[in-house]
Amino acid sequence: MTTPRVDRREFQQRLDDLANRYGVPGAAAGVLVDGRTTVVATGIAKLGTTVPVTTDSVFLLASITKVWTATLVLQLVDEGLVDLSSPVNHYLTPPLRLEDEEVARTVTVGQLLSHSGGFFGDAAEPDVRSDDAVEKIVESYSGLAQLHRPGAVFSYSNSGYNVLGRLIECVTGSTWDEALRTRLIEPLGLGSTSTLPEETMTRPLVVGHVPAAPGSYDLTPVSTWLDPRTSGPCGGTLAATPADLLAFARHHLEDGLAPSGARLMSPRTARTMREPHIEQPDPSRGPAWGWGWSIERLEPRIVGHIGSTCGQQSRLVLAPEHGVAVCVMASGDIQGMGDELVSELLRELVGVGLPTTPGPVEADIDVTPYVGRFRMSDEATIDVRAEASGLIASFTTSGRWADFHGDFSTPMTYAGGTTFLMSMPPVTEPVAATFLWADGPGGPATHLASQMRVAPRSEATSR
Repeated sequence: MTTPRVDRREFQQRLDDLANRYGVPGAAAGVLVDGRTTVVATGIAKLGTTVPVTTDSVFLLASITKVWTATLVLQLVDEGLVDLSSPVNHYLTPPLRLEDEEVARTVTVGQLLSHSGGFFGDAAEPDVRSDDAVEKIVESYSGLAQLHRPGAVFSYSNSGYNVLGRLIECVTGSTWDEALRTRLIEPLGLGSTSTLPEETMTRPLVVGHVPAAPGSYDLTPVSTWLDPRTSGPCGGTLAATPADLLAFARHHLEDGLAPSGARLMSPRTARTMREPHIEQPDPSRGPAWGWGWSIERLEPRIVGHIGSTCGQQSRLVLAPEHGVAVCVMASGDIQGMGDELVSELLRELVGVGLPTTPGPVEADIDVTPYVGRFRMSDEATIDVRAEASGLIASFTTSGRWADFHGDFSTPMTYAGGTTFLMSMPPVTEPVAATFLWADGPGGPATHLASQMRVAPRSEATSR
């Protein structure tokens, strides 16, 4: 089967038009087809300036970094230094400590890779810049609450990936930054990729943008360009150009092969990263999660990852059977321009787009199991109540949640199964919310899953 080529002029026009329609200050996008890379850029690097975004501009990769961290872990598996079924504490000095001591003792490397460790995944990031930054943030996890038993359900976890970053440090005897540089960045020839600000700042940077006020579509530049070094392994510091990101993608499309012909990972291991290892409950996000990769579609296999930090958004998808990779990097993309562009390109190149949010379904259902309070974090609780018009979700927020969303209430519209639709300002498109039973069906739902996180019933946070 012949994969269509990408016309650069059409690609440029499409990015220009979409960025203008979505109000995105600056963006870049790239496509890799049959070994050929095409990259385009549009807009300005920062509102209030005339500095253009170019194909050489550097963006934060945000949580796409997790695939890089997972790749390092799987390299260590290939070398016989790490066993995915072993407790992560077999490799950590000092050991991981959590609120639930039994979980800290038994949670496995594989469970962390597939976001099923079950402890709270969005812990605060201490501002540590020294070489022991990752060690320090993992030490701060001793009070993290357990949301569900390990392996029970999927819940996206930045904290879990920082623990994996610490595993890499303990096994290699280096910092996570150094391991990433020597094991991936340099062997892949990525001359515009770095994690440390003193290196990144020598390149043309794109500045992130965030809503000027909760619920606003007006954007303002961020005051801090990147996250603390403590969040490096989960996605706070890695920066690259689209071309470098696609070179990393090509390494995965070629099952671990570097441009030099050196093998950085075995073909079997690379393919295993793209296999489903746990079900992902949000129907708008794909059916499963692998080792690092989100499984966007099973047939044909589409894998990818999204990222968002410091007012920058990123998207990477791979279609291994077709030799295709697509990436989009943007500043202030609060409405989903990147997803629309990636999905359009996938449909044209491989015949399928990204998963979409399901529509409303007319049905007479018993909402009793869904009513209750669900606690997302110390900064957000959701009270689900039944009214004559249907279910209503009321969010009470503080901290970062309040900065972005504020307190709000939203109707929950039935969308089939145990999934409902609700609004999350300032985004206008509905998001899916799926009720789960971690210990088998029957009785009240134990968790509410939305935007890849699970919120347990407030009385079940320590189960």
